[in-house]
Amino acid sequence: MNPTWTFQLSFESTERADLVLNPLQIGADSQDRPRLSFVRVQLGKSMHRAATVKRPYVSMSLPLLIAFVVAQGSATSSQGAVAVQPPAQAQTPAQGAPPVQPFSTPFSIAEPNRIALTPKIDGKIDDEEWDPLSASADMKSYFQWEPGKIFIAGIVPNGHDLVASIDMKSNGWLIGKDNLEIRLSASGATPTLSARLLDATGINGPQWIDLPGFSLSSVVASSTDGTNTTYEAAVVDSGLGLIATERGTKLMIRVDDPPSNEFPPVAYLPRSLSPVTLVYERSAALPDKLKFNPEGNNRSSVPGESVHIRLGFNGSNAMKLQRLEVHTEGFAKNDTNQIAVPFPKFDDRGRSYTDYNSGIAEGSPEGYRVLKGTLTTTDGISGVLECSYRVGPVIDIDVPKQSIPSSKTDRSVKLNFYVRSNSERKVTGTVSISVPDPLRVLNGGERKFGIYTNRGNDRDGFELFLPANAAGTYPVKFTVLVNGKKVEQIRFVTIGSL
Repeated sequence: MNPTWTFQLSFESTERADLVLNPLQIGADSQDRPRLSFVRVQLGKSMHRAATVKRPYVSMSLPLLIAFVVAQGSATSSQGAVAVQPPAQAQTPAQGAPPVQPFSTPFSIAEPNRIALTPKIDGKIDDEEWDPLSASADMKSYFQWEPGKIFIAGIVPNGHDLVASIDMKSNGWLIGKDNLEIRLSASGATPTLSARLLDATGINGPQWIDLPGFSLSSVVASSTDGTNTTYEAAVVDSGLGLIATERGTKLMIRVDDPPSNEFPPVAYLPRSLSPVTLVYERSAALPDKLKFNPEGNNRSSVPGESVHIRLGFNGSNAMKLQRLEVHTEGFAKNDTNQIAVPFPKFDDRGRSYTDYNSGIAEGSPEGYRVLKGTLTTTDGISGVLECSYRVGPVIDIDVPKQSIPSSKTDRSVKLNFYVRSNSERKVTGTVSISVPDPLRVLNGGERKFGIYTNRGNDRDGFELFLPANAAGTYPVKFTVLVNGKKVEQIRFVTIGSL
């Protein structure tokens, strides 16, 4: 076995230095000569190359230039020294597994098709609330979504964070400007959510961009049982358009639980992610060539009204399908119907339908719910089918993403919004808009609207005053009085670019 040399760095400069240093080692070739390759060394705004091993990376913020020279087993600099010290005698190093880079181990997931499902963010994992993503010796993780939001949860040992790495365009972690890191931490008095974006488009290599607006727009909760910490979070876009989640979107994801006191990994390190697809329906263990095609589940329904979903199938009577049982899981389980019917025969075109019609109890929690069906054959073999549908408020406010640059002068901008009905009935009312200082609503702060068609919408707008140098993420509060009910929804606008 060839000997190994270890770098030891010391600096005599009195200037402030921020040093991030991984253990550095130099191997030896068959003739006991140092085997070197190059790595970047960052000094202030300058980028230099130093002779050292291939992977470790030294990042220094120093107002000085350091020229590393490797000669006869040592390296020196004008302000500091890097000594390469061979062992006193050649010996065989202890055998053992090499250190594992964080976030680089393969990440196995339970199910690549991720169903739309809304949890309750309270720091507790309830039955049928979350869709499991992965499990390891010390961590259980969960992941689901709804349009414009992603939901993350996990159970980890106390003293650990929960970190989700998401490639929003599924094109590679170190490619583009679309990779999000969401970190949940309970190291302080209250749980926190922080987010940063990996920008791999610059000529100087990957860089992290902090996203403080996500802390404002998102919700996080945690609890502990004395041994483990449970995290739950709803990650909501802060008006940047980064979380463009919709049906059919393909992402790549991994979830880790690093110690809370561990230094966050640098931007250039690769991460091993697994692909997932965002869906409204999925199935498992169905007879071969049987296709499940629900209709109407992409609509929203309102508590006190009803939901209508057609469960469509394509197949043949030779499949010997016998019985279909259907119910809603989770928080709407006791607010909707359960049905159990003989499976209807296929027609001449190989089609079969079962209609699920149910009232939704007043007060049923809002959000995406999963309608679960169990399909049984005459042989006693069961398959599972699931589809999402939404229990929503009477109306939703939708603010299209708009790029708002920062300016050195006072100005105003006009923003559009939609009032979208989720009801089968006519809805009329008023909408009031408010924003925090230093922003002001100049025009359109109070509007009347009327929607007279089933689940229709009404388009309107307002004018916003922006003072000079205004930048960051701001909440916009919409207070709606509709059919005698009050609905409040908060949307976000971001001024300035990343």
